[in-house]
Amino acid sequence: MSTQKPDRATFLEPSTSQGDGGELIGRDPRAIPRAELRRLGLPESPIKAIRARCIDCSGGHASEVRRCIAVNCALWPFRMGVSPFHSASTSARFEQAKFATSGDGRGQ
Repeated sequence: MSTQKPDRATFLEPSTSQGDGGELIGRDPRAIPRAELRRLGLPESPIKAIRARCIDCSGGHASEVRRCIAVNCALWPFRMGVSPFHSASTSARFEQAKFATSGDGRGQ
């Protein structure tokens, strides 16, 4: 199996929209064989893709993602690689742990 990334042209096709003048556009990923997509080496889950984008936005420094202050960014809540909107998420467990160690007597 080749570890070389596929040629970019593999994922492009001429647009069928007259307004595009036949310029190249990205192919529908659903029409590309999974094995070919996997050769790109990109994340395979939405959360991992979001995390990768946030790291890219932070200049390639994962430590900077935690410090991100772009709270109006649609990806900001997901930047740590988990969904805070799921009850079993890390943030929910973090809140439980924080409460349990708060020292107010209720969590002990």
